[in-house]
Amino acid sequence: MEQQILELLDFLHQPSLEVRAIALHHLIAFTPKNSEHQPLLISKRETLCKDLKQLVQEDPITAHDALKGLINLSGDPRIQQELDDAAFIEYICLLIRVPKSVLADLACMLLSNVTKNEGACGKLLQMKAEPFPGLSESTSMLDQLVEVFHKGHLKAYNEQANYNFLASVFSNLSGLQTGREFFVKDSADGLAPITKLQIFTEDSDVIRRGGVITVIKNCCFETREHERLLDVEKLNTLPFILLPLCGNEEYDMEEFEQFPEEIQLLGDDKKREVDSVLRMMLVEALILLTHSRFGRDYMRDKQVYRVIQRLHAQETDEDIKEKCEALVDMLIRDETQAEITEVQEDYDDDDDMVIEEIA
Repeated sequence: MEQQILELLDFLHQPSLEVRAIALHHLIAFTPKNSEHQPLLISKRETLCKDLKQLVQEDPITAHDALKGLINLSGDPRIQQELDDAAFIEYICLLIRVPKSVLADLACMLLSNVTKNEGACGKLLQMKAEPFPGLSESTSMLDQLVEVFHKGHLKAYNEQANYNFLASVFSNLSGLQTGREFFVKDSADGLAPITKLQIFTEDSDVIRRGGVITVIKNCCFETREHERLLDVEKLNTLPFILLPLCGNEEYDMEEFEQFPEEIQLLGDDKKREVDSVLRMMLVEALILLTHSRFGRDYMRDKQVYRVIQRLHAQETDEDIKEKCEALVDMLIRDETQAEITEVQEDYDDDDDMVIEEIA
C-alpha cells in the first residue's frame, strides 16, 4: 500500500488536471488522523502541500477534495507550517468572501487550523485587501472576515455557508496581543470588531458561540481596556458575558433595576449555557475584569455578584463553583486604592477545535 500511495503522490503534479484530480480523489481516504498512512503523507508534506495548494485553485469538485485533504492533515503543526503562506491564505480568504462560494465553509475550517500557527496569525492580522462590494469598504482582510461572520449568520450572506468556523479563527488571533488590540479598537466603520462578535455568545451553534466567548475572555486580559470593554457607550461587553450565565430565576426589584438592561427582561424559558467549558470561560472572563479597580466597581454597581450567586446555587461543576466563589470574594471585598493589575498571560485557544477529519 505504501508504494501505491507514493505513486499517487507522484500523479499529483502531472500536467493533466484529470489525472491529478483522480489521484487526489483516491488519496483523500488516507488523510484523516485515524489513518495508519497519514504519517507517510505528512513525511512528504513539502511536495504534497505544494500540490494540494495548487489543486485548491482548480474547479470546485477538485478544490473540494484538496481542501478536505488539507483540513484533515492540518491538525498537525508541521502541515500548519507548510501552509503559513501569505498568498495561499489570501486565496483561502477569497473563497470565504465570495458570496456564492460553495467552498466557503471548508475554507473557514482550513483557516481555523492554519491560524493555529502564530506566523499565519501575524500575516492575517496585517493582510490588506481591496474593498469587497456588498461586504465591506475596509481594506483590512480581517475586517472583511468579521463582516462575513456577522452578515453570514444563518446563511444570510451565502446560502451555501454559515461561517461558524471563523469564530475559531478569531479565537486563535485573540491569543496574540495584536489580535486583541484589533478586536477592541474601532475599525474603519467606527465599530470595534468585538461588538459584531459578542452578540453570538448565546448562538445555537457551539463552534460559533465558543469561539466568540474565547475572544471575549482573551480580550479581558487587556486590563487597560477594561473601561472601554465595560462602558455601555463603548463596547458594552458585560451583558454578553452575563446572558449565557443567566437562568430564569427571579430577583428582587432593587437588584433587578441595577442589572444591565439586556438581562433585565429574560423570559421564563431562559436557559443557561449547557457547555461547562464555556460556562467556566465566562466566569473566568468576569474574574479577569476584577483585575482593575474600574472593573470591580462597575460590576458591583451592576449587581453582577447576584447573578453569580444564582449560578453558584445551580452549578453542578465543582471547579466552576470554586471560580464563582473567588469572583464573589473579589466583588464584595473592601477597596482602599485604585490600581490596574497586570494579568499573567494564559490565553485560551481552540485546541479542542482543531479539525482533524471531515467526511
